[in-house]
Amino acid sequence: MLSDKKILFCNCYLITLNATEAVRMAGYKSKRADGLKQKGYDLLQEKEVKEYINEKIKEKEVGLIIKQDEILSYLSRCIRGTETEKQFFVLKSGSGGEFEESIIEKDVPLKARDRIRAAEIMARIYKLMDTLQDKEPRIVIKNTIPRE
Repeated sequence: MLSDKKILFCNCYLITLNATEAVRMAGYKSKRADGLKQKGYDLLQEKEVKEYINEKIKEKEVGLIIKQDEILSYLSRCIRGTETEKQFFVLKSGSGGEFEESIIEKDVPLKARDRIRAAEIMARIYKLMDTLQDKEPRIVIKNTIPRE
């Protein structure tokens, strides 16, 4: 079980990626000039510290990397027309040469071309469409000139 000070070191290390700085931020003290550097190295060699840091990195990566299901779900919402995008409109109101402008944010459905593009991408994922290479014309030239 890690102590509170070691957990603080690990969290500081994840922020700075510098063991010496993380040791200093966690509140460790040393009388020698290279004492903090050595303490940081020693802490990074401990099995529990390594496991804690690796676990936190994996947790962070899970939130950052888009999963296949998320992509397919997003494309499906685009195709069905339930996905929207934010658009901003400027409204002018007033009379007699004096106008007041206000900006309004509104969610609008995706345009037809965006929905079609999402359908094309989904079809490629499921290999429902021919690839572009199959659509390229092929020219075959038969040489009928007699040779001696």
